[in-house]
Amino acid sequence: MDNMLQRLAGGPSNLQQNDYNDWNEMVGSAPKDKFGRAAYDAIQQVDPNEYADHVTPGAGGTDPLGALDNSQRSGLASTILGELTRRGIGQQDVAQATGLGSLNPNNMSPSDLAGLLQYTQQNQPKVYGRVASQYQDQPDILHSLLGNKALMGLLAGIGGKMVMDQMNKRSR
Repeated sequence: MDNMLQRLAGGPSNLQQNDYNDWNEMVGSAPKDKFGRAAYDAIQQVDPNEYADHVTPGAGGTDPLGALDNSQRSGLASTILGELTRRGIGQQDVAQATGLGSLNPNNMSPSDLAGLLQYTQQNQPKVYGRVASQYQDQPDILHSLLGNKALMGLLAGIGGKMVMDQMNKRSR
């Protein structure tokens, strides 16, 4: 697991096929609601400026959203927009708040998606819980979405919740 996390910290393209199997064995099996809650808790712990540095193409010499292929990027954008809409936030409101001319997920550049993610982290962080749980079995997308700090917080949260659940079951 440590080697996989080191490769993941270097960017999604560094993952190997067996990393996905290891991830799913350890993390992918967590209940979706606990996974989502841990993701929400983790993203709230990340300073908005640090998060902006993570998702903004070229900041710090990285481009995690650009490392995703177009279908992954458009799928992530579509999922986020769907969750915002589900929460009663219209696309017109999002476009106005983010300054994006188009919210068509198929046409979003990494910079456009970065703007959408920054808006979401600052204004609707609960969206991250539901979105992350939909990508629970895809560490490459989760890394691009959350960044190293939030991803490590997510893993710590999942581990802590699973241990507590086991302890509660034994005490019954």
